[in-house]
Amino acid sequence: MGNSYTTFITLLAVFITFYFSLKVGSLRGKIGVNAPNCDGGDDFNRAFRVHMNTIEQIVLFLPSLWLALPVLGDLYAASAGAVWVIGRLLYSIQYMRDPNSRTLGMVLTFLPTVVLWGAAMWDVIQRLS
Repeated sequence: MGNSYTTFITLLAVFITFYFSLKVGSLRGKIGVNAPNCDGGDDFNRAFRVHMNTIEQIVLFLPSLWLALPVLGDLYAASAGAVWVIGRLLYSIQYMRDPNSRTLGMVLTFLPTVVLWGAAMWDVIQRLS
């Protein structure tokens, strides 16, 4: 398979998003935050925001990853994707500890998405010229 690394990174990104949803669900039960409520104290609110922010970011990341794949190749696209995954994990750890310390994780999520999107956009512009 010519895009095995990118496929693996995609599966990791989906997995951590799913993992974050499980954390929220677990805290709902533990703390007693009944749906549709989304306020359950600091631990719950932080876990909820990590999950929601990851969903917000994955919507930008995954299409950019796959659109950049033909331009960058499997190894480089997946490498950028690996930075995104590490960024999300770091973001989660930092945000759960102290939301004001989330900057590095946020940057490591944002930059790969911009690079991937830029590579895909560059390819489209080149093809349209």
